[in-house]
Amino acid sequence: MPIWISVSYCLLACLYIWIAGSVEIAVGAIMKILPLLLLLGWFCGSKFDQPLANAGESETAKHQVKSAGTVIIALGFSMLGDVILAVDGKNWFVFGLGAFLLSHIAYIVALRPFQRLPAAKLVLLLACYAGFAAVVLGLMAANLGSMLLPVSVYIAVILLMSLSTWHSKGSNPWLVVGGLLFICSDAAIGLNRFYTAIPFSGVFIMLTYYAAQYSLLRGFKLMRRPMTA
Repeated sequence: MPIWISVSYCLLACLYIWIAGSVEIAVGAIMKILPLLLLLGWFCGSKFDQPLANAGESETAKHQVKSAGTVIIALGFSMLGDVILAVDGKNWFVFGLGAFLLSHIAYIVALRPFQRLPAAKLVLLLACYAGFAAVVLGLMAANLGSMLLPVSVYIAVILLMSLSTWHSKGSNPWLVVGGLLFICSDAAIGLNRFYTAIPFSGVFIMLTYYAAQYSLLRGFKLMRRPMTA
């Protein structure tokens, strides 16, 4: 990734965090997705710029194109969720949740194909993810009410997305970090909304969210590198 893309992404993200809540709703919604539009432009701009090593890898090429398309869909649903929550995060929260749910499902699809992990590593990962989910859901449960089921489903899906970054045959540090950062961001949203107010939660949520999307897109770009003979 060119350094100017990374710097511009950081500046746009910080600009939104700085002005959030102090501008008109429409302006805030646009500013919120500008960093992701820049990321999307970079991802799409070099979508087909890496030729395969030989003609025998046509199936790999087809899979890479499908995977790239699914990543674009995932980022699109994320931006939809961003706009929904920016317009009315209180009354439209469930719709924003649904948009991000679809985004995570698309990311899971894009992470295919998967591989088996060593048993010890898998058990450790499952224990950590399940323990984290139990703690977060346990803290929020008393205040969830009718949101208990949709929030529980969402937690399961985002944990599955993050776990898939470990299972993917194209797994790399960028993907893993992106999945973990997404969990941190969404956990902060849930705890701040359904458990107790967290100081500077908005800044933490958006910083981890933008960092998560950045890491995931860089990780998916690495996945699409051609195989060498």
